[in-house]
Amino acid sequence: MKFEILTEKEFQEFSRTKYQEQASFFQTVETARLRNRYGSKIHYVGVKEKKKLIAATMLTETTTFCGKKTFYAPRGFLLDYQNQELLSFFTKHLKEYLKDKNPLQIKLDPNVIYRIRKNDGSIDENDMPNEEAIHHLKKCGYHHYGFNTDFIYTQSRWNVRLVLEKDYEELKKGFSKSTRKNIESTYKKGVRIRKGTKKDLASMEEILIKTAERKHFEARSLEYYQNMQDCLKDLMNIYIAYLDGKVYVESTKELLQEEKNHYQEILEKMKHDMIGSKLSNQKETSEKRIQKLETELEEAKKFQKENPKGKDIGVLISIQSGLEYITLYSGILAEYKKFTPKYLMYDAHIRDAYEKKIPYVNFYGISGNFNTDDPDYGMFEFKRGFGGNVVELIGEFSYPLSPLYSIYIFLRNIKRKLYLWKNK
Repeated sequence: MKFEILTEKEFQEFSRTKYQEQASFFQTVETARLRNRYGSKIHYVGVKEKKKLIAATMLTETTTFCGKKTFYAPRGFLLDYQNQELLSFFTKHLKEYLKDKNPLQIKLDPNVIYRIRKNDGSIDENDMPNEEAIHHLKKCGYHHYGFNTDFIYTQSRWNVRLVLEKDYEELKKGFSKSTRKNIESTYKKGVRIRKGTKKDLASMEEILIKTAERKHFEARSLEYYQNMQDCLKDLMNIYIAYLDGKVYVESTKELLQEEKNHYQEILEKMKHDMIGSKLSNQKETSEKRIQKLETELEEAKKFQKENPKGKDIGVLISIQSGLEYITLYSGILAEYKKFTPKYLMYDAHIRDAYEKKIPYVNFYGISGNFNTDDPDYGMFEFKRGFGGNVVELIGEFSYPLSPLYSIYIFLRNIKRKLYLWKNK
């Protein structure tokens, strides 16, 4: 075996053809170019055997602590983690390669599954956890950050993943009843989906900024999304949910007429049947619904007048990542939450995965805490409504390369505890 510095082309070819189950857009030339635009120096290294690549990684170099450098392999090395000899060889020569580059640590969060759980997050007793990959990394000297359940690490350890092994209509039967109902009602309300282009980036940025402000997280700039599209190209897809005013008006009219017909049926029934509490309650409920729909019809007409071409109300950014199609970022305008556009965007994402012949849909980050009182449970409930299973990855690892590493970890743990305390 021989450790070598790779060309961009060598790494690109390897990342697209080997270890597909581990492949991730984070470990691509496209992502490297994006990170490079924001100051990260890029390294491509690998191991060859008989002149054939058998392991490789893209590393980003950033200054993180006391002038020291962190060398990060986003979503891990592309190699066989069950092969202790290969992992040891790669680690040994990677340390040698980095020793004159003022290193603090090597960091990685491999795209390696620890276990596949049931749809509700509970453990499937028939699925054995992948302890071997963790054992081999530890044996090589890597420090495991543990089985965290929160969002404070570099990449999500918990995801909801859907296997597209059935045709779409059959798969849809596995959606929860409320998810199927919301997809249908959202479409009926006048929400439609279109593919976004560069001209939609400004509208997309506005939606994502407002979502970030509402949910108290840091938003990306328009420049970032422009760079993202420039670098990731066809790996990136944008879904724009927009409200069609004409359809909104017509669908509200239909609902109002249906309710008025229902109300007349109740009145006719009251003429012939004994009027009890059940009929009286039905009459009162119908009257309230008619009043509500009449108000909504006025709102719909006003919306159509103010937005004759419709209005963008939601956005979803999806990324093709190896064998997966990932939902990366999404947002909706708060004043249009009642239209539940997210359901249609996710449904479009799934349908597109079929078109692209991608075997897995990954709804990406969730909390590993499945208690209903957890602040992030709503996100999990929404994503699991599309079916699939909870996929738990092996987690984050680091390899110390400096005496300052222990101080760095001490301060990192304090920061983590403060974050958890603040977000309780």
